[in-house]
Amino acid sequence: MTAILLAEDDRELSQNMVEILELEGFNVTAVESAEAAIKASETQHFDIALMDLLMSGMTGVEAISNLRQKQPLIAVIIITAYATVDTAVDAMKKGADSVMTKPFKSDELIVTIRRSLAEKQLFKSRVDLDPDLVYGALANAYRRKALKVLAEHKTLKFMDLCRLVEIEDHTKFNFHLRQLKKAGLVTQNENKIYILTNTGQFVITSHNISQD
Repeated sequence: MTAILLAEDDRELSQNMVEILELEGFNVTAVESAEAAIKASETQHFDIALMDLLMSGMTGVEAISNLRQKQPLIAVIIITAYATVDTAVDAMKKGADSVMTKPFKSDELIVTIRRSLAEKQLFKSRVDLDPDLVYGALANAYRRKALKVLAEHKTLKFMDLCRLVEIEDHTKFNFHLRQLKKAGLVTQNENKIYILTNTGQFVITSHNISQD
């Protein structure tokens, strides 16, 4: 049974969402803060987290990295009544799979959840991916930008890639590239030209990669 972690401090909305989700056959654990969600993730496995953006204490977006440290492949949907383009972009940069605006219809909620779960299942099915290595590689803005630049230019020499990523410390950038190679996202051809691997292409297209 799919396990859902719901963090929402509006008790009436939380209860309504729990009823909707349980009718669809989901197993729901509801909490009222991001901190409580993180604590729950330490002892229970969850397939997806529905996080209210603004709660007392930590925001839903701020909690994403903590949740992913415990459960790298958990899908995360941010829920907010104050959605703007900037809000959505920031949430995606921080690792959210989707952003939903309150109020929303029950069928919209279910469709968004099932889509996010399907995307994560596809990610899990890639036998050549090590989730911990991939998420570790994606945790750095320079590495995300390097992937995006390679996706745009296809092949690049080290110095050209360094220039486009806008990092002057070549030793530091070489370290970042080694992490991307270790995660199986980037490789070099026989001419030492950097290119994305098939796995890197897959991650780019399925994970809304962008740089800060």
